[in-house]
Amino acid sequence: MKINVQKKLRHALIISSWIIAALGMVSLLGFVNYKQSNLVCKNVVVKINDDVEHDFVDGNDILLLVNSKGKLIGKSLANINKKLLEKIVLSNPFVERVEVYSTLDGNLHIDAWQRDPLLRVYNMQNEQFFIDKSGAFMPVSDKYTPSVVVANGFIYNTYAEMKIAPPPTLKNKENIDSLTIPRMINQVYKVASFIAADTFWSANTQQIYVNELQEIELVPRVGDHRVLLGDTTDLKDKFNRLFLFYKKGLSNTG
Repeated sequence: MKINVQKKLRHALIISSWIIAALGMVSLLGFVNYKQSNLVCKNVVVKINDDVEHDFVDGNDILLLVNSKGKLIGKSLANINKKLLEKIVLSNPFVERVEVYSTLDGNLHIDAWQRDPLLRVYNMQNEQFFIDKSGAFMPVSDKYTPSVVVANGFIYNTYAEMKIAPPPTLKNKENIDSLTIPRMINQVYKVASFIAADTFWSANTQQIYVNELQEIELVPRVGDHRVLLGDTTDLKDKFNRLFLFYKKGLSNTG
């Protein structure tokens, strides 16, 4: 009987401890929420993540953009629409991703990530633009020019298309030939992606040229010659055979 009473007391103490801990947590969260609701923005801290090491945008560019919609310093943090600020920052075409959040010290943080360009395109309409590694189109910057592969020639795709289109969906067998042929810009993007993923080809390829027959040619950085690649079918095999030619064929012939 005595043992049962001790067990009941121990069980009651454990439950009481959990209740007290839960009440304490609720009180703490309530205090934090109260403090946050009364905080005003003391400072705006902008961080440009330099993983890609580009200079398309800096902290001042972001500050000018968000302050163009109204001053943030002195405003209640609870009344600042962080999702709206993220959309405003993303209106900069060189920003790929952004996170806006506040801290208990009164700071509003804006963390931004820049786009990483893959190639620079010169089309038949005399337009110039970049395509980043995710397939999004970027305008040319007045303040920074990255060192990337150039694509030019008979390219008719324009900046207004904004991004690489997904592969078309087959609807019927009658349209199979036209639907399975990707746009030329998709093929150029695929070749550029392959080159960027390989250190040897990145170091040895200067230009992707589309000729009048809509065939892809490669212009190496060294040597007075061009490589007729054709289209993007069997791309890996084509580059492997080209590598063997450079390694064995040219070394034997000079």
